[in-house]
Parts: sequence; structure tokens; C-alpha cells
Amino acid sequence: MRPFGAALLLACSPGLAWAQGPVIARSAELALADGPAPLWVFGTEATPLEVVAQAVQDAGGTVRFHSRWLHAVSADLSAAALQVLQHDRRLRRLQAVARYPSAPPPRPPEAVFGTSADDSTYGPSVTGLRRMNLLPLMRRGARGLGVRIAILDTGFETELPAFANATIGAATDFLHGDTVVANEPIDSPGQSAHGTLVWSLLAADVPGTIVGIARGATYLLAKVEDVASETRLDEDRWTAAVEWADANGADIISSSINYLAFDDGFSYGPQDLNGDIAVTTVVADSAVARGIAVVAAAGNLGSAYRTLMTPADGDSVITVGAEDSLGALAAFSSRGPTADGRLKPDLVGPGVAVLALGPSGDPERVAGTSFATPYVAGGIALMREFQPGLTPVEIRASLRATGSNRARPDSARGWGRPDVAAATYFPMGVTATAAGDSVFASITPNFSITAPMAAAVAAPFTRHLRIARDPSFTDLLLDTTTAAASVSLSEALQPGDSVYVEAGMTAEDSVRFTALPTGPFVAPAWATLTTFNEPAGSIAQVRRPTFEWTSPQVNEPPGPFVYDVEVFRNDDQTVAARGRGLISREFVPPEDLERNTPYRWRVTAFVGADSVTVESAGTFVITDQSLPVVTLLFQNFPNPFPNRGLGRNATCVWFDLARRGDVRLDVLDVRGLVVHTIVPGPGIDGRLAPGRYGRPDGASGSCDPRFEWDGRAANGMMVPRGLYLLRLVTPDGTFFKRMLFMGEDFE
Repeated sequence: MRPFGAALLLACSPGLAWAQGPVIARSAELALADGPAPLWVFGTEATPLEVVAQAVQDAGGTVRFHSRWLHAVSADLSAAALQVLQHDRRLRRLQAVARYPSAPPPRPPEAVFGTSADDSTYGPSVTGLRRMNLLPLMRRGARGLGVRIAILDTGFETELPAFANATIGAATDFLHGDTVVANEPIDSPGQSAHGTLVWSLLAADVPGTIVGIARGATYLLAKVEDVASETRLDEDRWTAAVEWADANGADIISSSINYLAFDDGFSYGPQDLNGDIAVTTVVADSAVARGIAVVAAAGNLGSAYRTLMTPADGDSVITVGAEDSLGALAAFSSRGPTADGRLKPDLVGPGVAVLALGPSGDPERVAGTSFATPYVAGGIALMREFQPGLTPVEIRASLRATGSNRARPDSARGWGRPDVAAATYFPMGVTATAAGDSVFASITPNFSITAPMAAAVAAPFTRHLRIARDPSFTDLLLDTTTAAASVSLSEALQPGDSVYVEAGMTAEDSVRFTALPTGPFVAPAWATLTTFNEPAGSIAQVRRPTFEWTSPQVNEPPGPFVYDVEVFRNDDQTVAARGRGLISREFVPPEDLERNTPYRWRVTAFVGADSVTVESAGTFVITDQSLPVVTLLFQNFPNPFPNRGLGRNATCVWFDLARRGDVRLDVLDVRGLVVHTIVPGPGIDGRLAPGRYGRPDGASGSCDPRFEWDGRAANGMMVPRGLYLLRLVTPDGTFFKRMLFMGEDFE
């Protein structure tokens, strides 16, 4: 195998190409080093394909193939012809045609035929069928009926007895321009070997020996690969075969051949496998856009980083790697990712010591991603028999979702070996949904378990649901199996609890789909206070205000919710009003609350023996607009402060003044020294009229900011943590209150 070459280098920048002529890939220059060579000639969008072909002929080239999808022609060009075409502004790009690197992977030791048979119908081939979980579908009679599979390969021995019942819808030899896809006298020895081995995994019918996956499908056989070493036209024949398959109604294209190297030693480099450069890749993606599922071998270049081959780098192509019968990845299986960072391969299938039929009709043990590919293509044929409405992209997503590596896909095995039966029965997966998004709408959520497009033939279904507190599902809250379409959690979740959910569904024949766990989902608060709950505080005008709250849904049992309510003074926590055993979500105090007194309130919600208490975020006050009859200094609040739980960094000071006069409000340290003066202060005259001071002017907020203290001294520096005094000097006397400052960094 030749090493990878350099990147495709452009003779001029893309911007200059439009002005001066087509981009000339370095591969084109290298291909012409030894004389005339096959090149792809791409026309601009405005240039008809016939004009491109005529330009090639006028330059002295020979056109071999027109590709409508690529808007290009494949042609034999000399260096002189290239010199002419490189200045033709009607052309967009010229690049060389790749050939198939034909070196196969090492073959495994020959197995003794028949000794591994444990099924009288399928014989030794049963191993691969079981690995892909194809047998449940085959037992239901699935054979790929109504599905048209195009196989692009080296040739096919169609007259073998094993293929006597195979339906061939069309066959074309793209090497010689006829319809004979078996070996001909002009072919190289062994020309049909690879293709026959591949086809046998799909269409052979030798009960007790080898039974193909999709024996009832209609086959479109394309002989595109010349195994002779001097062949260099494989890439454009492959491209022609894809367009031919589309014209013949193909549903699936299975390609166990791929392209990378050129005869002159140039290769597509790893950086070129971005899904947009190789013509086979572009055409493969175009086929998918037309509704054809394209399955391609990843290649057999081994475990090095980025060893994919074209068209396996296609964005929409289902790329297949190889594993052995124990699930170990084959050492020869090519790896990704693509040059633009996409994970490849998509899937893996049996590709080591695979039993297949050679061109003589004898069974052989073979290895390679070539043989993992028809396992996936055959599985898709059975899927389409049950689920004809699935698009190629949906098919790939379904297979990925059942892959053995789906939890941690990578660029060695992709999403792993698919469970084809599970993907067929549950093509859109299984989901468990509950009301709410990331936060549940209930503390006992009800989960609806659904499987969109589940195959009716596999009914009745059993549903599975696991709910746990941890993503490893060791701390289970629920583990149940049921025929019901929904399941409720009977244990009430505590506020803020995080849970993880895993849903699954089992068909009548025991085929099971288990979705990847989802989460975390968060349980809602048991009670949310909707009145008098502002962190900055709020006011009320009536002495018996209505307290209201909301709660999430809860099943009965363990519900319904029952509530206790308490309204308490903020200074000494004395309960001023209480309600017990409430069912409704509102409370009115049975007695009047005091005016001008900071209060808070709390709700305790009960579900069975469990309870959760929620307190208001701030204080509220019943305001009194009348003039005070006595002068009073109230206790500051919050105290101590700051209070991070209330969102308060400062403390608020209220006082009532009964007579007009000079007023001074100071903060003193324990030695009696003034550290800060509030009155007089910014916006506050030292001579005040009778009134109530420190209250908010509006409907919210528990403090006039002019009467707050945040712990700073007169010089703006933060005072030390400790005990301080409030001193109010008025015409009616001097008043003191103690307060505790917790320090700037108190949490």
C-alpha cells in the first residue's frame, strides 16, 4: 500500500480561478507525468455538459463518461490538452481519476467448515446474523422483498447454484460495456472473486451452509472494478454505476470497494477526505439526497489516525468498519475522523473470519470491511421491508441509536455494531417524557413512554422505565416493567432533587430497545410564595393581608398537599398569625397585624410524612400614614447584617418623630465614638417635621435608602465586625438600639 501523499494543491487561488480558468489539482499534473491520463473535467454551472465535452474533444482529449450529478466529464487528456483546457473559463476544476488500492487485508486462518453450525437452517452463517440481530426479522419472513439493492464491485458469478433464486433486475459491465458481470475471457483471473463473495452474504441460498440476508431483494449488479494493477479508471466507472443504479430504481447502494491512490504514487491525503473533494464521495452524497441509502466500506488501512478511504468520508454515507465475532475491532479496519472532524466510521459489522461463497461456489473464510458492509446493507433491506417510509438519514440514525458503542461513539468503531431488529421495530427510538422541561411540573412526575413509528408487526410491546438519583443508576427510585403507556413516580421528589431517566421497550419476540439515559431533571419547589416575597421588602395597606402561594402537581397518594402558615415578626421571630392544615393556597390572618412593624412569613408544605418549609425572601410592613403620637426608634433590620439569604448588604433604620425639631441619627462604636452619621445626611435636613421615617415611599422595598447603613465609616472604609449602637437624638429625648455587623465578607 502506498503511503498517503500531500494535499491536493491548487495552481491558483479560487478567486483567480474564475478569472483565469479552472483550478488544476496537483493530482492532475502528476497523472500526466508519464503521458496521457484519465482526468475529471468539471464545468461551471453556466456551461452545459455538452459544451464541456466538446471543449475536451477540441483540445485533443477523449471523453469516456458524462456525469450529470458532478456536471463533469471523465476524459483521457495529454499534457498538451491540459495546457489548452487550463485557460478555458468555462471550466471549474480538473483533477485526476483515482484507482482502487487492491491490496486486501490479511486473511484469517481457514476455519473447518460446518463445525460452528448451531442452526439447521442458517448453518455457519448464523454467527454474523446473530451478531447483527437479524434473525428476529428473518424469522418473521423478511427477505428484502420489494427492495432494490445495487452492488458495485469487481464482478459476480450469477450462474452459481447458490444464486439460482436471486432476482437480478439489471446488470452492467462498466469495464467492457456489456451486460456480462461474470468473468469473461478478457478479464483478469479472479476478476469476479471479490464481488461474488460480497453478493453471497446478501443473496446466496444454501440451507444449512450459508443463507443470505436479503434473498428476496432485487439486485442491480455493477461490474466496475478492474483488478488488474494497471487499471486507473475505477473511480469514474464507480461514478457512472451510481447514476446507473439511480436510473434503475435502487433503494440501497452497497460498495465494498473504495478509492485513495493513483498509479503515479499520488493519493488523496487525510486532509482531503472532507466529504467535498473526491468525486466518488460527492456522487455518493448526491445519491443519498435522491433517497438512496449508500453503504460504503471504511477501508482496510489499519489502526492509524485518519486512514479512511473514499467515498467513506461522505457526510450522508453509512460508513462501515469491521469487528470479529467477539466484538473486538479488527486491526485492519480504517479509522477516522474525516478532515472536517466528523466521526467515521458510522457502524461496524462482522468482518473477520466471515463465511462467504467464492466464485467457484465453495465456502471461504474472508476478512475485511468489504464483508462487514453487506451485513449492514442487508440489514437496511430488511428494515425497508418493514419500514418503507424511512429516509436514508433516518435509517442511519436508527442504526446508530442501537449501536453497541452508542454511549461513547468514536472514530474507531463509530456508534458500534447495530441491533438491526431493534432499529427496525423502533426506528425513532423510545422516549419517556414528563410535563415540564428540565424542571418537572410535578413532584411525582408521570412519564409517557412512546416509540414513534414502532412496527405494528412486533406488537404487543412491554415498556421499561428506570429512574435514579445518579447517572450510573445505582441509587434507583423506580425500576418497572409494564404494558401501560405511562408510569408515575409514587415517591415524592424533594425540591431540587436531580434524577436520571432510562426508557426501553420490548417487542413480542423479545427484541428490546433501550434508550440512552437522559437527565438530570430537577424536581420543582413544593411551594412558591407569590405575595410579600420581594428580597428588598414590600408594604401592605390592610392589617389582614392575603398571603398566597403556588405548588406543583402531586399524585394522590402520596398527595394532596397540606399546608401550615406562620406570619412572624422579623426582629424577635414572634409568631403573629398562624394557620394549620390548610388545603387552599391562601391565608388571611384571623387578627390584625401591627402597623409599622417588619414581618416575614413562611409556608410548610406536607406530602404524607414529608414536609418542606419556604420562607419569604424579604420583610413586609403594614404602613400607617397617620402622624405618630410618640417618638420611637425601631430595631434595625435585618439584624445581624449583612444577610446574604435576604439579599441585603445593608441594614434599615426606622423611627417615628412626634414633634418637629432638630434630629440627629448616629452609629456609635462600643466606646461611644461616632463612626457614621445618617441624619443629617445626603438629602436629609437635620430639622425634621413630625412623621414616620425610613419607610419606603412606594409599594415595594422595606427601606428608604437614605436611612440604610452598609457598615462603612464616614471616611468610606468598612468598619470591623462587631457590636454597634444606633443613637437617635430628638426633642423628645435620646433613644438607643444595639445592632451586630457581621463584616464585609460574611456569608
